[in-house]
Order: sequence, then structure tokens, then C-alpha cells
Amino acid sequence: MSSGARSLQRMLKVDGDRLTYRCLVSVFRKGLRNGNWFRIELSERALVRCALWVARIRGSICSMRLMVQVLAVLLRLVRSCRSRIMDAGSRRARAMLQEYDRSMNGVFGWVPRLREWLHDPGYVRYLGVLEVNG
Repeated sequence: MSSGARSLQRMLKVDGDRLTYRCLVSVFRKGLRNGNWFRIELSERALVRCALWVARIRGSICSMRLMVQVLAVLLRLVRSCRSRIMDAGSRRARAMLQEYDRSMNGVFGWVPRLREWLHDPGYVRYLGVLEVNG
């Protein structure tokens, strides 16, 4: 389970199979505070606002289809900077590993420790910082 999912699980005290207004508001506020609200698309913002409105009027959201769509957006709202960096780094490391495996020059032949580096969390974090900032 990713850190965003754990954070969302802590914030959302889901009442059975319902998504309450109080839970939605807490995640919405966290997304505003950490700046992720401005990283999501306009249609996703509209979905969250609509879900907030429905939950405020009815007390909670019971529709499983709507809950799945809203929870996917809420997961993106609670993501931390660290998780974005590690995701970007692991994507870059996988791409490098595939590219160097396919290369004709045999990169792993003349840099045998590169395969270890691509699995090292510190190096993956370094690659992620380069991806996010560059």
C-alpha cells in the first residue's frame, strides 16, 4: 500500500460503504494545503466539488461507482512530495534498466554495478529528484 493510500485510509474513516461529507472535507482541505488541488485537472476538481455538494446535501455518498471515481482523485490529493519523487525515480530506473538491457553496447558489461544502483533506493530518489526538478 502506498503512502498516499495509507494517508487517505487514516483520514477517511469510511462508515461501512459510505463516504461522508466530513471525510471529503478533510481530504479536500489537505489537498488545498499541500498544493495538490492545483495539480489535478479541472474535470477532477469539478468531480470533487460535486461529491462535496452531494455529500453535504445527503449526508454521505453511497453510490459505489461515484465513490470509486472520487477516491481515485482523493488519492492524488493526499500524495506527498516524497511519493511523487519516488514514483518518478522508479519509472526512470525501470526505463533505464530496459534500455540498457536492450542496448547493443552491453552497458552492464562495462558498468556491472549499474544494475545494483538502479535498485538502490537512494539512487532511485536521486533519479526522482532529477525528473521532478529537471
